Amino acid sequence: MYLHNLLSKFVKRFKEFGLVCLVFSLISCSGSKVELLDVASQEAANEIVLLLGNNNVDADTQLQKGGRVIILVDKSNQNKALNLLSANGMPRTSYSSLGEVFKKDSFISSPLEEHSRFLYALDQEIANMLSLINGVVEVKTIVNIPAPNDNLWQTTAPLPTASVLIKYRQGERIDLYVNRIKTLVSNAVPGLSPDRVEVVMLLQKDN
Repeated sequence: MYLHNLLSKFVKRFKEFGLVCLVFSLISCSGSKVELLDVASQEAANEIVLLLGNNNVDADTQLQKGGRVIILVDKSNQNKALNLLSANGMPRTSYSSLGEVFKKDSFISSPLEEHSRFLYALDQEIANMLSLINGVVEVKTIVNIPAPNDNLWQTTAPLPTASVLIKYRQGERIDLYVNRIKTLVSNAVPGLSPDRVEVVMLLQKDN
């Protein structure tokens, strides 16, 4: 009789222990974190975490060697988080500055190479400036300034031009800023007039 009671208590405790383990296992599985993406800085990570938090998606960060940051979310929220990032153009494009493009090195560049680097730097600076407009998701720019030449038979110098492609969020009225955008771009490029700046705007479609 004593042995039977002892065995019954053992079985009961074992079942209780198994139930507790099952509960913890379910909690662990439901809250398991997966890597969403890694970004170059804590500032970029904070911006993404804030966006996700404002849309009821909990996210954690892990600092890696070299300063990069991994963003983690619940597996059940992974697709929602990716859609939010896509709709808001995150992580944001990293643009090079004039100082970075023209940093000093030991190589001597030709005039054509220097001109190409100057155009690229202008593209980066202008795109970075336009990306700061509220509602802008992505910006692509192409600035064309004809390289100087010594052609004595060319009576009229080719004029510079610029093309701007802007992708924007739904609900934003970026089209109201077209003329201002043309003015901003023309003021950033030597010899460029607003009427030679082409601006195309595309609505970012939700996934």
